[in-house]
Amino acid sequence: MADITLAEASGRVWLVGGEPFIDDLLANTLSGDVSIEIIACEHKQDVLDLWLQLCGPQETGGDPWLIHPAIVARIRRASAGYSIFFAEWSARLDSDALAAIASAAGWAADNPAAGLDLIAFLDPGGPRAIADLARLRAQLIEDALIEHGVAAGRIGRGARGIGDVAGMAQESQRIDIAMRQPGA
Repeated sequence: MADITLAEASGRVWLVGGEPFIDDLLANTLSGDVSIEIIACEHKQDVLDLWLQLCGPQETGGDPWLIHPAIVARIRRASAGYSIFFAEWSARLDSDALAAIASAAGWAADNPAAGLDLIAFLDPGGPRAIADLARLRAQLIEDALIEHGVAAGRIGRGARGIGDVAGMAQESQRIDIAMRQPGA
């Protein structure tokens, strides 16, 4: 996991891990070695489950810190990445997916020494058809990035277990585009 974990649901983003870094996150004074990850969640309850998973039971109850949209936009511009969601059993890139791909390609153009990783979420013991669909989805995203001018050699692939994200179903319907800084 990253030093700072943000969870996004319904257009809002909360800090669910890395509270010791909150002051520097808000003030934009984080040191370069502090990693940030934005995890897309389908529902607010998934955000709360992830918060509980990363921080343990909360004595005061309530919600995790809500992060201002301008700060989230700054983080995304810097390095966090994008999540591409698909309809069940579909590999169609909708308008939201195409916009995220264009933004990731723009980031890659602004950071020519950096790379992009396409991350699938898979159950290691899951059906082969789901893994095949995830590979197809990643290939379509890669092809779109290349069409936007990102060199194929700058695009990597990876996978994470579905247990890494609270509420992640066995049939994960997303591929993440993670920005990779040089040397990482």
